This record gives sequence, C-alpha cells and structure tokens, in this order.
Amino acid sequence: MYLSRSELQQLDLLKKKDPAERFLLMVQLIGGQIEAMKAGIRYKNLSINSEELNQCLKTRMRKIYSWKH
Repeated sequence: MYLSRSELQQLDLLKKKDPAERFLLMVQLIGGQIEAMKAGIRYKNLSINSEELNQCLKTRMRKIYSWKH
C-alpha cells in the first residue's frame, strides 16, 4: 500500500510534533467524531432528550469498538 503525497506530508508534520501535541490532536479528532455521531442521532430522532442521546451514543460506541461482532 502506498501513501499519497498529502498523507506523507501529514505524517511528516506529525513526526515534528511532540507526544503531548499528537495526543491533543487525537483527542480533538475523537471529540469531533463523537459530535458527528450525536448530530446523526439527533437528525434521525428529533424528539430525543439528553439522557436518551447519551444512551444511544454509548450503545453505538460499544458496537463500534466491541471485539465481539
């Protein structure tokens, strides 16, 4: 598998960052993914409340990251 020029540039930029900066980037990306999932859940369930949203999000996260598919 070959990486594109853009992907190689991104890797080069990441190598220049210290571990704390890379960790912060990872946290921000995961946070963005969670917000996108919440938006999708809200879009499909217009009347969902906060508690139901959190439960639905937890269920989806378990399905995504479960080793037992």
